[in-house]
Amino acid sequence: MTPARIAALTLFAGWRALLRVLLCLLAGTASLGAQTVPNIEYANVGGQSLRLDLYLPAGAGPHPLVLWIHGGGWCAGGRAPLESYAGALPGEGVAVASVSYRLTSTTPNCANNQGAIWPAAIHDIKGAVRFLRANAATWNLDPARFAVWGQSAGAHLALSLALSRNDSSLEGTVGGNAGQSSAVSAVVAYYPPTDLLALGPDFALSPPNLPALVSVVDGPGQPHANLIGFGNAGEGMGLLRANAANPNPPWPGLLSRALSASPLSWVDASDPPVFLLHGSADNVVPVHQSRRLRDALQSATLPFLYREISGLGHVPPDAASSAEARAWVRERLRPDALFASGFEPN
Repeated sequence: MTPARIAALTLFAGWRALLRVLLCLLAGTASLGAQTVPNIEYANVGGQSLRLDLYLPAGAGPHPLVLWIHGGGWCAGGRAPLESYAGALPGEGVAVASVSYRLTSTTPNCANNQGAIWPAAIHDIKGAVRFLRANAATWNLDPARFAVWGQSAGAHLALSLALSRNDSSLEGTVGGNAGQSSAVSAVVAYYPPTDLLALGPDFALSPPNLPALVSVVDGPGQPHANLIGFGNAGEGMGLLRANAANPNPPWPGLLSRALSASPLSWVDASDPPVFLLHGSADNVVPVHQSRRLRDALQSATLPFLYREISGLGHVPPDAASSAEARAWVRERLRPDALFASGFEPN
């Protein structure tokens, strides 16, 4: 075989190998939706690594994103496993980032209240949004089409994120990326606490008509009291409510923190669309927490969808209800829907 022939065959083989590499890369891009990018550190606070898992749809993108926030009373839970109803989003063309945040307990079973207090958790969540927006090109995300979804305590944080976007006191500096916005275009909230000071008295209303629980929920050791750093013996939301007009320390500071940690406090006419779902038989977070927020959204003439499911407790709804929520958030994340809603991230 002549040297020229050998050179030609070598060149052909090289081009064929390159073609195989390109095809593999293209195949990898197309199959990306079946993959998880786990354990991405979005911030480190005092030596505590804060991480998220990213679930990407198939295709080149750029993809809209839903930030998923787990529940657990602000003291427990984790970003994995992803709830199945949120896990269906990548198959529908929407990326999901499941995020961890600092908890109020330093043990997995909420055995203490020695962890972080408000506003640490919301600072973390906003830091995660800024991180994802700053790195959107890395994962083919569309930084203009971000939404948030959570359940229970995670729904509380989702609402706090969405409704407080114009307030610098809840922004924080976690993870840096100060030039990025933490705004989102829509929020889905399943059975959220929305008014921490009223959580105890709401148990006396019907439903759930459980007046015996008022003193318990108003007392020490409760998750929402621990969230604001007032859950030790001799403390609790009932005592704080009784001293709401007391001008002496520590009451004004505690009251301010409780109001800051209540999504109801942040409702105004510029907020993004809200999908709110609650069960009438919820005996963990009474349905009146969502009814009160619904009324505030209506008074502010905000776009929202409220679903109250008769007989449902503090658990995710049926598949059809979650399919409706996913369809709703996908609609809100369409570029033309963002424009029509009058809301775009800064």
